[in-house]
Amino acid sequence: MTTSIELVCSESTAVVSPIGAALLSFTVGDRPIVVPMAAFDGAVLAPWPNRIAGGRFDFDGRNHQLPITEPGNDTALHGLVADVEWTVTQRCESTVSLDYALEPAEGYPFAFALRIVYELAEEGLSVRARALNTGSDRAPFGFGFHPWISPGSHSPGGPGSHSSGGRGSGSPGDRGSGSSGGAVDDAQLVVPATTWLETDDRLIPTDVRPFDDGTVIPADHVADESACIVCKDFRALRTIGDTVLDDAFGSPRRGDDAWSRARLKGADDREVIIGMDPGFRTWQVCTGDGLGADLARRAIAIEPMTCPPNAFAAGIPGEDFDIVAPGDELAVEWSIGLRPRAGSSSASADSAPEDAV
Repeated sequence: MTTSIELVCSESTAVVSPIGAALLSFTVGDRPIVVPMAAFDGAVLAPWPNRIAGGRFDFDGRNHQLPITEPGNDTALHGLVADVEWTVTQRCESTVSLDYALEPAEGYPFAFALRIVYELAEEGLSVRARALNTGSDRAPFGFGFHPWISPGSHSPGGPGSHSSGGRGSGSPGDRGSGSSGGAVDDAQLVVPATTWLETDDRLIPTDVRPFDDGTVIPADHVADESACIVCKDFRALRTIGDTVLDDAFGSPRRGDDAWSRARLKGADDREVIIGMDPGFRTWQVCTGDGLGADLARRAIAIEPMTCPPNAFAAGIPGEDFDIVAPGDELAVEWSIGLRPRAGSSSASADSAPEDAV
């Protein structure tokens, strides 16, 4: 049985599983921030995040066919390392490093040495990721991370709710039939991006649509959830309500430090801040409506991704996704923390001014 690793710093704790190098939970005091769910609990998504349509892509004049791991949508979902065991290479009370050797595989004939480092500090949790190309050919590569964020009013799941990779029934990609009145409905969200990726019924992007700065949502607005760009506009803090999200957002807005920061404000009036460095191009946000009655809309996945969905198949090499030469590496960092209450003197990860988001 694989043993999870607990990190501790001051009043904060985080639990990491070697399966998928997954961040299962993160708590500050008695406030849950990252919580376990049934699908891709905090897993590392590599060498691509999200979906590749039909599992097919062309690269450097060669056609590649990946195994279909989401049959309902005919896609290859969330890479190759979310349900494998990583090796713990370094560990102390507040830090753990996990490595995985990604060997050439069906549909992805490239080799990488992967490393994930979780470091817990008083100001929050930082996550550093590295992918070193150990093969002889240049290779397409993408990183993604899948933390489920608690809105503060409900802590779903429990120690036994983690599934190794989460493939199969209950995929978060099932949009469901709409809001089930879950805990995320009363939460407020900011996704600092300037474009929204419209998708087909398989959640494959079909269009990149810019947000209109002049758009105001009418009080009596009725949404067509699959195509309503007005409903997907969370550039300013607003209540999620019954909006169904399993959507990618591009061209992130960034602060003076070049980081982009999403925010989730819960019923307890506390804000979770998720930050990603310039190596990340895309925010993916999922309300989990397809997870079943017990888990749907109990937490929200706010996922930093270095490339958008279906990037290998439809993206522009070097622009929409990274190409890593032999001996080179892709290195990125993201972080998560809790903004202090007004008047508090305590620190918090990414407690940046409002204009930094």
